[in-house]
Amino acid sequence: MEIEREHVMASVIPERDTALIELRKQGLTVKLHSSQNDTWHIADGGLYSGYVASGDELVELKRANKLNIRGIKDLG
Repeated sequence: MEIEREHVMASVIPERDTALIELRKQGLTVKLHSSQNDTWHIADGGLYSGYVASGDELVELKRANKLNIRGIKDLG
């Protein structure tokens, strides 16, 4: 069971990394929020602004061609 889980995670990580790079190219600040939960803090400026999204959510936004601050805001 643990082997299958690692296999699934390994296939998602490159897509997540590509999504993070794309967000940074858009001028957004991207920082790891929780390594345990694979959540990321994405900010478009301002000292206390930003949104938290999981790596899986970022991959889904990229696949849907909605990987930008507006798409992240829409996650709720």
